[in-house]
Amino acid sequence: MSLPILGVWLMAALFGATLAEAAKKKAAKGICITFDELPVATSFGKVDHQKVTADLLAALKKHEVKAAGFVVGKNINGQHDLLGAWLNDGHVLGSLTNSHQDLHLLAVESFIRDVAAGQAAMEPMLSGFGQEWRFFRYPFLHYGNTVEAKREVRRYLAASDIVIAHATVVVEDYLYNLAMEKLGEEIDSSDYFNLRDDYLEHVLDAVGQAEAVATQVLKRRCRHILQLRANLLNAEYLDDLLTMLEEQGYRFISLDRALDDELYFAPEAYFGARGVGYIEMIRLSDSDLLPAE
Repeated sequence: MSLPILGVWLMAALFGATLAEAAKKKAAKGICITFDELPVATSFGKVDHQKVTADLLAALKKHEVKAAGFVVGKNINGQHDLLGAWLNDGHVLGSLTNSHQDLHLLAVESFIRDVAAGQAAMEPMLSGFGQEWRFFRYPFLHYGNTVEAKREVRRYLAASDIVIAHATVVVEDYLYNLAMEKLGEEIDSSDYFNLRDDYLEHVLDAVGQAEAVATQVLKRRCRHILQLRANLLNAEYLDDLLTMLEEQGYRFISLDRALDDELYFAPEAYFGARGVGYIEMIRLSDSDLLPAE
């Protein structure tokens, strides 16, 4: 092959590879990875908080994920080094209120005080690390079971410049975490991998359900937000979970990038007892209570 022909062939090959890569990125599905109950979720057994944090952060770094974590203020209990490790790795932190109480079981005024206390517990660290935005996630994804409660809390958050961190993919990882704890310290390898496979299948099913609801409600693909917990289960299986999502064509996006989707600006009027993803909240909303377009 002559040099000119070789040069043309190489250029065509490179151009084709560039187009293929661009098409792949365009087709990729975006998902944000988030963790509730930092520093580490409460457990019935003894859990090494340092190890759980280190394992979660190692898996995130391996897959180049910038995640978001939501802190229960009263559970910080001097563990600022663990939260600092998240911030040092470029992740963002928000609050789950100070005591992780359920809005559906509290007076609105008490809940707002708990929100304020949770933000105050985080503020010195967030300011010190220069995090610009302040994020909040409703405990148990309970946004209020009355119009008044929902409105009052949202009004407070907006006035305080606090951004609500919704979720679209909701998993029951706490149940699988309980199963892991029951395996004890000396875990049989077959039990370990069976639990892993069951859990990953559960997550994949939840992702698929969220995609289906998005298609039904939005008529399009959206930027998803996956809600996990900072627990032993995810410390063990996060690497496998992220690999699975990559193999399904997902790319990992930041929380602010995910929340920029128009989905999260859409109104909802859901008052059910179950904590569900935001698209599901829209689907289940009382249409008579939605504002007119």
